[in-house]
Amino acid sequence: MRRLFAAVIFAAAATPAFAQAPAETRGDWRVNLGAIGFATPSYEGSNSYKARALPLVEVDWRDTVFLSAERGLGANVVTLRDPGGRGAFRAGPFVNYRFARDEGDDDDLRGMGDVKGGVDLGAFASYEFGPLALRVAGRRNVSHSELGGTIDLGLRYRLPPIGRTVVGFGPSVTWADSDYMQSYFGVTAAQATASGMRAYSPSSGFKDVGLSANAMHPLGGNWALTGFGGYKRLIGDAADSPLVKDRGAANQFRVGLGISYRLF
Repeated sequence: MRRLFAAVIFAAAATPAFAQAPAETRGDWRVNLGAIGFATPSYEGSNSYKARALPLVEVDWRDTVFLSAERGLGANVVTLRDPGGRGAFRAGPFVNYRFARDEGDDDDLRGMGDVKGGVDLGAFASYEFGPLALRVAGRRNVSHSELGGTIDLGLRYRLPPIGRTVVGFGPSVTWADSDYMQSYFGVTAAQATASGMRAYSPSSGFKDVGLSANAMHPLGGNWALTGFGGYKRLIGDAADSPLVKDRGAANQFRVGLGISYRLF
């Protein structure tokens, strides 16, 4: 389930920056509803993939309060725009839910038990200037401290429109603390006995680097089609985990297609 949730985040990240109308031409509310289908690893580090389909919801009020799978529920507490209107800095808190990783999600998780789900609290800061957007976000689980937290840094570049199609792409990197690494990549002595894998205790550090791309094409009226794809390489102690090195794969891919309707 946790990989499913991560895939929704990835999918939603491909949509809002390009599917919304310019701020000066819309009202107080922006609401997009739709559906998305995608293929994603069955768990973080898996070499097997599953196809999924989920609803997509994106809500924004006055560029202040937002709700999305990408960012959760949060607020732009600080918004600063440059006088020329080309750049904007935003920062604020958010809350999201991290779904559990179930042992039954993949045969390679046998003997590992379940990883609990829980609430993540975090903060973000972003800066957009013309076609470039830089975002950093840190989050930590407050329901179960052993689930730990991560810091994500991403850069995105929006290409000039190709006809009516808008394309964006960019790199990303993720740092994880020792609690997160142990929960998702570690193997305790008991888990080693139950799973047949070697015991493993990873340390905090950078866990992945990646590159993703998306395209949004208006279909007429308020309808839009979004395609996305991404590659992530697990690195450091994450890549050395028996769940990845012995049973899974450090190379992680994601691809999908979604359709959305802008209510207003």
